[in-house]
Amino acid sequence: MVKFVVCDDEREIADLVAEKLREFYPDECEIKCYTDGKILLEDSARELFDAFFLDIRMPTLDGFTLAEKIRADNPFAKIIFVTNHTELAHIGYLYGAFRYVRKFALEELREAVLSLKREFDLQSEFLLLKTPFGEVVADVNSIRYFEVKGHRVTAFFDDTEERVSGTLNEYEERLKNIGFIRIHKSFLVNFRFIESIGKTTVTLTDGTALLLSRNRVAETKRKMMIFSKI
Repeated sequence: MVKFVVCDDEREIADLVAEKLREFYPDECEIKCYTDGKILLEDSARELFDAFFLDIRMPTLDGFTLAEKIRADNPFAKIIFVTNHTELAHIGYLYGAFRYVRKFALEELREAVLSLKREFDLQSEFLLLKTPFGEVVADVNSIRYFEVKGHRVTAFFDDTEERVSGTLNEYEERLKNIGFIRIHKSFLVNFRFIESIGKTTVTLTDGTALLLSRNRVAETKRKMMIFSKI
């Protein structure tokens, strides 16, 4: 389920964007439309959304202010600015904008939605792992953590482990938006299995204790708060 937000003080624009989203996500998305940025922020603090379509020029809270505040709670969300103020496009990318779409430019909107769909499809719940014995399709929710020793990466499951090809950095990049946290140079952990976070270790639900880098403590806790909204 992909969760979208559309915020525009012009209801006609919000409805147009929502209609295009439903066209490409007929059975697998939830769309919330807002004309008030303050209400949007209240909801986004409680709920994790995947993408935000934001008008730039709005009363009370403009799109850039909204983007900055949204990023504080959800650094992984995709932000698309929808506006006719083309002279402000370069500013939008300072907020990590995924796309900039002119109002009523249907082809631009279509391209943005299709690009989003490709991005989200890449973040599916299944991961193809290459092992010494062949390829394995794994449910990412079943992977407890990855560990690297030397140049060997091992994926740990509930009752088994698999040596896999690739680097830990590659797995971190692939899985960083769907619940995996790099707690140490040697460990990439699925937040769903984290029981507690100490000063130097992360304890998993089965009692396994993994090393936690001091410089990653704050970031690990911050990401746990974000992912706990999933």
